[in-house]
Amino acid sequence: MNIKKLRCFRAVVIHGSLVSAASVMNLSQPATSRLISTLEDELKLKLFKREKRRLVLTQEGKQFYQEAEKILANLDDLPRIVQEIKAGGQRTLRIVALARLAGSLVSPALARFARAHLDQPFSVDVRGHRDIEQWVAGRHYDIAVALTRPCNHPSVIQRPFFDTDAMVMVPKGHPLEALRSVTPAQMIRHDIIALASGRRPRFQMEDIFQRAGVPLRCKIETTSTALACQMVGDGLGITIIDRLAALAVDPKRFSLRPLRPAYRLEFVLLFPPDFEETPVITALIACLRDQVRASLGAHATMTG
Repeated sequence: MNIKKLRCFRAVVIHGSLVSAASVMNLSQPATSRLISTLEDELKLKLFKREKRRLVLTQEGKQFYQEAEKILANLDDLPRIVQEIKAGGQRTLRIVALARLAGSLVSPALARFARAHLDQPFSVDVRGHRDIEQWVAGRHYDIAVALTRPCNHPSVIQRPFFDTDAMVMVPKGHPLEALRSVTPAQMIRHDIIALASGRRPRFQMEDIFQRAGVPLRCKIETTSTALACQMVGDGLGITIIDRLAALAVDPKRFSLRPLRPAYRLEFVLLFPPDFEETPVITALIACLRDQVRASLGAHATMTG
């Protein structure tokens, strides 16, 4: 398999047609079509299906694209790596985090880190729960900030980071705001905003309601924790969240109430296989921990 076929495949996925992909690849449409056909023959997979004049990934195609994109991302990063080696400077520190933690935790922690490491370049990506573990296993990142979950990649190194109580987030003026704590049984009388099925926060919410013996009925679903918080602030419903994620919303627009029974949300740091901690990584971890303490104080327990 050659790289040109993979790049052509990615171009078709991104642009949705052979014509657009051919233009990006500086190829003729027949040549682009042949590359895709030979790739499918080589893999013995059907990668695309036609829907209203567009090429759409099949289920097999989606799974293959996830893996192919990792390979191409590494190749795309090679020029930067070579340049860093030639320059003899510090290697870019690669960080990835959940969106719910990127603005409220990672960014201010990096501000602390940057003040003490003026010459250290770094990059920050945001990815979902499903992707972070795979990308770290592929050594695309030096450190990841994520929610705990069963580790599907035994080679990924997982360290406890901190845990904190789950909170019920309600709009200002909402009836539940008058309570000192909120139970799942009280929540189901109101519109509930939940993360989409298959995502870690949704599993946690389902676990909370299952333990309480209450069926979870969601009026609104979203793929974004940040958007769920925003929708609470806009009065669309209530949700379960951690205090850090809630920091992204204007505090004048919502209230947090303890969930009863209490439910702890556990966060972890992930590292790639064969990880060796450097002074730079140690310093970054310290800044992340300091930021958790500054933001949550007694509401968080450092676990690592």
